[in-house]
Amino acid sequence: MLDLQILLLEIFIILSIYIIIFLYSVISADIITTLLSFLIFLILLIPLYLILDRIELQIYINNLKDIPMFKILFFYSTLINLFIGTYLFVEIVYLIFFA
Repeated sequence: MLDLQILLLEIFIILSIYIIIFLYSVISADIITTLLSFLIFLILLIPLYLILDRIELQIYINNLKDIPMFKILFFYSTLINLFIGTYLFVEIVYLIFFA
């Protein structure tokens, strides 16, 4: 169970980094800052989904698949990634064409 808690903490840390990157990119309208934010976002996608796969494995091992909290966690982490990734991409396109 401790493994599961550590993995959940890692997911929340990565999602908080995503939110900080998003807020920093929203505040600044510089193309270099947005490109760096998008690059950091893309780099952090791989560890997040590896951790999500590891959590899913731990859920099946501990027989916790009936708990809806984990389904909500998977859904909202994917939703946050989709929203922030789309926003950063649209902002990069806007800054490249109109800056």
